[in-house]
Amino acid sequence: MKKFITIVCLSLTLSLALHVFAQEKDPTIKDTEKVVKSDTDKIDPTKHAKELMLMARKAKSEKPLSEVKDIKITSIVELVFSGNNFEVSNETTIKFPNKSLTIINGPFGEIKNSYDGNIAWAVTPGGTQEMVGDNAVEFENALAGDLLSILKNFDQENHKVTFLEEVCFEGQMINIVLFTTNTGHEIKLYLDPKTNMIKGKSFQSKAAGLTVVNEEIYSDFQKFEGVQIPMRRVIKRNGQPFANVEIKEVKINSGIDDKIFVKPQ
Repeated sequence: MKKFITIVCLSLTLSLALHVFAQEKDPTIKDTEKVVKSDTDKIDPTKHAKELMLMARKAKSEKPLSEVKDIKITSIVELVFSGNNFEVSNETTIKFPNKSLTIINGPFGEIKNSYDGNIAWAVTPGGTQEMVGDNAVEFENALAGDLLSILKNFDQENHKVTFLEEVCFEGQMINIVLFTTNTGHEIKLYLDPKTNMIKGKSFQSKAAGLTVVNEEIYSDFQKFEGVQIPMRRVIKRNGQPFANVEIKEVKINSGIDDKIFVKPQ
């Protein structure tokens, strides 16, 4: 059972979010980074955040994001896990607003995990299992934290955005906006003021009572069906390198059958 949970957590990491082994202070904005002290008394943090997010939404897509019904992404992931580097292939399919499926192939065999809008499940070489508790919540949070989901939903009912600060991060000025989902999951978004693109994000994830701070940095944006997709993603866990992701193929609005998200019998 322990091995099964470890593999499932790893598969979640590679699909949409990261999991969870230790709780530490958030390292994503280091103490040595220079914080630019804005005159926050003159800024409405909610209004300013919405303005920044509206610009990010416009930069993300030439078409209304409501027209993006589904997306399928195939990538190669170089993973640093337990001191060893190895590659896996990762195919993630999202059907908006609330369904996802990830298929991962690596040294451990094939793993499938999915959220069908109601339940989360995983299939590993060890068998099929419905996910419950923290593991189930992480599936929902990962889907809500997808960049397209964020930009679709930030101004919807029960979602919230707040401008936090402007900082110098990795030699570049960025705006930090806190996005809170309708379930209370918090994600810090790094917005590039020059391009208005979301440059990265940081968030916490949890399983089996343990918490980890995750950070993702995006680069090499390319356009597919009018939508900007970051082709490279660097992932850190508790401030340490964890994975490098390179996207190989993107399909938007290819038509996804709901049957693929149904838990196997």
